[in-house]
Amino acid sequence: MNRKKKILIDSRWAGNTGIGRLYQEVMKHAPAEASCEFVQSKMGLGSLLSPLMLGEEIKKSSAEVFYSPSFMPPAFSKTPFIFTVHDLMHLFYYSKLHKIYYEQIIARLAPKAKKIITVSHFSKSQLVELLNIPEELIKVIYNGIDNHFLHNEEEFESARPYFLYVGNRRKNKNVPAMLTAFAKARIPNDFMFFLSGNSDPELDSLIGSLGIQKRVRFLGFIEEQDLPKLYKGAHATLFASLMEGFGLPIIESMASGTPVLTSNTSSLPEVAGGAALCVDPTDLSAMASGIEKLVNEEEFYVDCMVKGLARAQEFSWEKTAAETWETILG
Repeated sequence: MNRKKKILIDSRWAGNTGIGRLYQEVMKHAPAEASCEFVQSKMGLGSLLSPLMLGEEIKKSSAEVFYSPSFMPPAFSKTPFIFTVHDLMHLFYYSKLHKIYYEQIIARLAPKAKKIITVSHFSKSQLVELLNIPEELIKVIYNGIDNHFLHNEEEFESARPYFLYVGNRRKNKNVPAMLTAFAKARIPNDFMFFLSGNSDPELDSLIGSLGIQKRVRFLGFIEEQDLPKLYKGAHATLFASLMEGFGLPIIESMASGTPVLTSNTSSLPEVAGGAALCVDPTDLSAMASGIEKLVNEEEFYVDCMVKGLARAQEFSWEKTAAETWETILG
């Protein structure tokens, strides 16, 4: 009988977020040879003291390896540790304090890791170039996709055709540009633009100035089980972000048989794998032309559907989890 390996895991990330989803999938597929114990501290995820706390938790544990599904490495750890850096967005779109944390804490602790996992080759290149982390320490493991996107046959019922955006309102998401391009696109007026989440005064003002108040609908928080129907019912998904470490909505949409317009920058063309319409996210005319193409060119539209479905099947959470555990236990 094989001896089990003791793993200490930072379980504080088990929430309803992208990182939480990764954590849940990795834990769901934990192999028999892993004996898992969990960080007991309830320290907030954003606390800059997390590395010190994690170092103390490791000292109290008899674990042979420490694993975190996110960007908080432990300080002063004599135990081998593995952590995941999903992206370097904090260097560009967050506060100065976040930038300092990445440059001074992560960049200094990362070279001590047994392995650093990241979710795309784009993010790997940023870790090497911006934080000077040795390339050989970094392992790329793509995010996965749930089978219910591939198997779902239900569509969200809408009286009018709609484009869909799923994501938050952070600056890198480029939502004002997508709304502007949608308004600018020469497509029939019955096309709607549905967005997850709620509006805000700034977006309301923009939508009013574009004259598309009756063509935009905010859906509020979308439950995980409702997402496949929304993607399936959409004419196309718009995800023209300025920067992403991965971009899960791309493959979720493709798995639903719905074409995607995304950006030709950061990790997005890598994840799209030639199966989406990629445009310059800073060029409103290019974005508007892309939207027109998805409405007017049926052959191109069907080609995107077919290629997208094939591309989506290359991703699975089982594969993500298997590669992650191989890295942790290796």
